[in-house]
Amino acid sequence: MCTHSPECPPVDQPGWDTAALLVHHEELGWSMLCNGAIVLDAVVKPEPVPTVTVIEMPTRVRTRTRSRRAAMARRRLPMAA
Repeated sequence: MCTHSPECPPVDQPGWDTAALLVHHEELGWSMLCNGAIVLDAVVKPEPVPTVTVIEMPTRVRTRTRSRRAAMARRRLPMAA
């Protein structure tokens, strides 16, 4: 993986952490060295998981005592004679 000279030590050899930095994601808390090692930052704290508050709304129960047609008939005005 390492393309520069002198070549960086492999991950399984002493001094592996002296390899050149290839990728650094400070906001995610990790870096990748040119020998393939992934280094995690110990100072990064995970964001707290947002909590969701569910408010249960009371349900409105509608009861029908008469049919809709009967209700419409009651609303009609009597015809004038």
